[in-house]
Amino acid sequence: MTEFAWVVQPDAVHDGHVNNVKYLEFLEQTRKPWYQYFASLGFRSLVAHLDVTYKKEAFLGDLLRIRTEIDRVGNTSLDLQQTIVNQHEELVLNARATFVAISIATGEKMRIPDEMRGAWQQS
Repeated sequence: MTEFAWVVQPDAVHDGHVNNVKYLEFLEQTRKPWYQYFASLGFRSLVAHLDVTYKKEAFLGDLLRIRTEIDRVGNTSLDLQQTIVNQHEELVLNARATFVAISIATGEKMRIPDEMRGAWQQS
């Protein structure tokens, strides 16, 4: 699991609260260490599906904590579960991103490496 904290800045606010598109940018930023981990295993990931449920507004100056963890590992795909909570531990957003593994060497879809499968099952 990874966790990052963001303080909501003026550029993320539209009509008094965080713009829904900005949340997607926050989620993408916090997935970068996962992309590096995938690359160390020989694959890059392409988003196949993104499901986002907005639960509560966030406002200028709020402290948002974004947690990301592997939720499922399939044959050639995996799911990352992401949550955003505010400084009051209230759920702001829940998201699930499904990725397809693409070999860095060949550019073809590939099986998720056993090393990752084993690490995920132990957590």
